[in-house]
Amino acid sequence: MEYANHLKEYAPAMSEAQVAEEMDRIRKAAVRNHTPEVYKLCYSAVDLTTLSCTDSVESVTEFAGKAVKFYRQFPHLPNVASICIYPPFVETVGVVVDGTDMRITSVAGGFPSSQTFLEVKVLEVAMAVENGADEIDIVLNVGKMLEGHYDEVANEVEVIRAEMSPEVVLKVIIESGALKTPDLIRKASLLSMFAGADFVKTSTGKIDVSATPEAAVV
Repeated sequence: MEYANHLKEYAPAMSEAQVAEEMDRIRKAAVRNHTPEVYKLCYSAVDLTTLSCTDSVESVTEFAGKAVKFYRQFPHLPNVASICIYPPFVETVGVVVDGTDMRITSVAGGFPSSQTFLEVKVLEVAMAVENGADEIDIVLNVGKMLEGHYDEVANEVEVIRAEMSPEVVLKVIIESGALKTPDLIRKASLLSMFAGADFVKTSTGKIDVSATPEAAVV
């Protein structure tokens, strides 16, 4: 589909000065959120994550097991939302968290760089879902985004979204630290939503500039 033409239908990006002004307002207002109830809510939204080159079946089993024990140790607190891992460990985590409310999140689609063939991205996503992933995290094609190939960027997301059933959650990481400007962050966010993202995320945490409050505001 053609997505780029729809970008102009929405409000333009904030300027950097407007972002700074909004950040100042938020910081002042945020003090009201320093409560146990808000902290519990934040904790319950966490994807407990291990994405290391040293991950193994043994280490991931132990990692997920700690989260499962949380139910017994702190029954009065909400647990994390999901365990997030690389695709080969989806089945491993599924065995460990069976019987709990925790979901399984898998990064896929050439994470963290998104630099591989679209066919490979699609297959990796499909295999992760087949093995039991409830949620999929992919990275936007930042190289194409920076070159202005907006329809290609969105179409990649659309193709990947089509590989999942509607109940599987798709989260698209726009790698905001590489996009840098409010305008590109806005465009990447809108394109992701146009193409079927359920959530837009800022960063993989794998580059020099990761998630920032300013990017989240945009």
